[in-house]
Amino acid sequence: GIANAAKGGAFVSGDSHSLLELASGKYAIAISDGMGNGERAHFESNDTVQLLSKILQSGIDETVAIKSINSVLSLRATDEMFSTLDLAMIDLQNASAKFLKIASSPCFIKRGDEVKMIEASNLPIGMLQEFDVDVVSEKLKAGDLLIMMSDGIYEGTNVENKEMWMKRKIRELETDNPQDVADLLMERVIRMNHGSIDDDMTVIVAKVKRNLPKWKTIPFYSGDLKQKKAQ
Repeated sequence: GIANAAKGGAFVSGDSHSLLELASGKYAIAISDGMGNGERAHFESNDTVQLLSKILQSGIDETVAIKSINSVLSLRATDEMFSTLDLAMIDLQNASAKFLKIASSPCFIKRGDEVKMIEASNLPIGMLQEFDVDVVSEKLKAGDLLIMMSDGIYEGTNVENKEMWMKRKIRELETDNPQDVADLLMERVIRMNHGSIDDDMTVIVAKVKRNLPKWKTIPFYSGDLKQKKAQ
């Protein structure tokens, strides 16, 4: 589920995102926030996610991919235009996930009534030519909701403890439909701001579901086995 809005209700947002199913059996979810707002910020964040998509699709490891993107963008960043990157790489075999966060807002995992926050600290993409990427690993489970957001959502309220406020709003959700969750979180942040949109806002929500192949549902009767043995 995806919900987004541009600052002041404009048409062009400085946020960009990408959803990719990779040949390696992984699923990538990425949000990039260009510094500032409007077209320049959009071009910066869009370049980041487009580069990321191309490099990940080539099969390069995600950490190496981010360092490669950073090297390219740092060579161009002469006018102090930088972008954040929030990347989740989910293994479609065992639901293990790696989170690579470059100056991005925290993301959240909702498991029943439990809400866990994932965060890491790295400088924005393009600021330094060489840097280390902090990777956070988590094991997701069937039924989990993964909620990723740009800082327009996380920083978009005037509450003192943003982490506690966001965790409470996520915990209070009565739906696990990803699109409904994204829309509700967006609506609640805008409502807290009395209807104003003070920054570009993006929320992406993914639900983890266990895949049951069709052959799994074929019933097996012990009588079939006895008949085969008799033959």
